[in-house]
Amino acid sequence: MTPFQIFYLVLSLAVFATAWMRGGHTERTGVAIFVLAFLLSYLAQPLDLNGFRLGEAIVDLGFFAAIVWLALRRDRWWPLAAAACAGLTLIAHAMVFMTPDLQQTHIRMDVASRWGIGVLMVLCLAAGVLERWMAGEPPVSSEARWRRPERRAT
Repeated sequence: MTPFQIFYLVLSLAVFATAWMRGGHTERTGVAIFVLAFLLSYLAQPLDLNGFRLGEAIVDLGFFAAIVWLALRRDRWWPLAAAACAGLTLIAHAMVFMTPDLQQTHIRMDVASRWGIGVLMVLCLAAGVLERWMAGEPPVSSEARWRRPERRAT
């Protein structure tokens, strides 16, 4: 793994854990969408079309749709920013798909640009959690019941 991949992985895990514990329902849904996209993208890596990463493009399209859905259903700003970044990812896929003579350097540039945009999307989620904390809104986890209610004897 390259140092940037390690940074991306550690940053993502830290933001996901923080968003899950300190975020609201929107942030938890975002974490679920991000993790599902990470897993599906790993599984879809072998699917390519003459060097074009078709499987990852399909996963990124689904991720874009899910984040846009989240942005339209909830009242937070960060899904809109993440959706904009996901749109940039789709543009990067389109540019590689339209490249007439696809070479290894083009593929490396595509992957590097999508990693950078991915970091921005994770930072959008982190900024949403930070905004929630600064606004004084309680996290969902503080309201969660971690034990079953005790039975009353009748």
